[in-house]
Amino acid sequence: MQKSVLFDIISHFDRKEYKYIRHWLHSPIHNKREDVRKLFDLMVASPEKPISKEAAYQQLYPKTDYNDGRMRQAMFFLQKALEDYLIYQAVVQDELYPIRTLTHVYQEKQLEKAFVKTLAKAKRKLEAYPYRNRHHLQMEYLLLQEEYNFVSARGRFQELNLQSLSDTLERHFLAEKLRHACMMFSHARVYKVGYDMGLLDDVLAYVEKRGWLDHPAISLYYYSYRALTESDKSWFDVLLADMKKWKSVLPNDEAHEILLLVVNFCIGKINAGDKSYYEQVLPLYRQGIEEGTLLINGRISRYTFINIISAALYQKDYEWAEKMMTEYAHLIQVGFRESTVNLSYISLYYNQKKYKKAMQLINETVFDDILMGLFAKTFLAKIYFELGQEQVLESFLDSFSTYLRRKEVMAYHREIHRAFALALKKILHLDVDDKSGRAKLKAEIQNTERIIEREWLLGVLG
Repeated sequence: MQKSVLFDIISHFDRKEYKYIRHWLHSPIHNKREDVRKLFDLMVASPEKPISKEAAYQQLYPKTDYNDGRMRQAMFFLQKALEDYLIYQAVVQDELYPIRTLTHVYQEKQLEKAFVKTLAKAKRKLEAYPYRNRHHLQMEYLLLQEEYNFVSARGRFQELNLQSLSDTLERHFLAEKLRHACMMFSHARVYKVGYDMGLLDDVLAYVEKRGWLDHPAISLYYYSYRALTESDKSWFDVLLADMKKWKSVLPNDEAHEILLLVVNFCIGKINAGDKSYYEQVLPLYRQGIEEGTLLINGRISRYTFINIISAALYQKDYEWAEKMMTEYAHLIQVGFRESTVNLSYISLYYNQKKYKKAMQLINETVFDDILMGLFAKTFLAKIYFELGQEQVLESFLDSFSTYLRRKEVMAYHREIHRAFALALKKILHLDVDDKSGRAKLKAEIQNTERIIEREWLLGVLG
């Protein structure tokens, strides 16, 4: 059963939740089957060593021959009960959704007194809601819509506040549209995808005209998009100020999203050659780690972890880099933790010119993640060059180029690593006294739009 969706769901829960799920499964409203309750207990008894379907069947239905259809039926009903539990948990954990749903039910059932009382309570909850995000806008609109449906059904059109309903709908749409514009632009820049932005130009102009920038769910994505797409650095400065202004009214998931947009903006500038943005991005990383904004479900992306280490090393903040590797490594997903930390140490050793230690760690590490493997190979190429092992390096670059052609590497990463390998090979073939050739190659590297380790290559050329 280890490969089943049911096993994945059960593995998601911790032991504290098992208690609540057992109560759920013992309620006849949610489950009436004894075999379903027993199957759950069997599956959680030893999560590290999952029970097989055949072994579970013998305990569920002793003294009967194995029947795969019967076993699958028990698994189906258990999965259905667990999915109902997950839906329930998602609903009750939302402060606004349950009471909004109740207003809808009362409105549909035409229970006037209950509706009026619940709507008033919902409005108080909405006002007290700590966040002023897209979800707040959505719930505000939905409550106004329920109020409209209730009042209009009774023919009291003069009491309708259609302007509020229209304004709230607009704000919600604008926030969502600007958010998606940021996501689309960021994705297109990396994956070279062409997107039709639709009404975006009109949306940008309309936001400015109507003065909707007093709402964080709109202003943060508006300034994010401007910073991402405009060359004027003032947009980035305004975005940073806006982040500080609205910091307390965003839930962690949305604060995470905005922070990543800002960080990716900085990384884009760094990759384009403006290393001054390391000074901007490192404090953002540190703040995101210490406050938890960079975490999702208590975990940090391995790529974000590597980027933080790179920023710290560029700033020669070796103490912070080592603190990251020792104090925050547990935040990385277990399956990628060792290789991520090892790559971080490889980067540290390289920056400290401890080339042999870096090479040893490269050779000892199995990089299941193809991108991390590419970064490790780049370090190895640089080390061969630094140690003057030109023949070894040339052979390595040939095999590296073949690797890039054959492996399923994302186009962007294939392009930047292939450009690096080609440029380094050209450097190897340059005569030491060929000043014009070096100047020509230097200009070629500077004009290459996508290339990794541009600054290092230019430094090698002098």
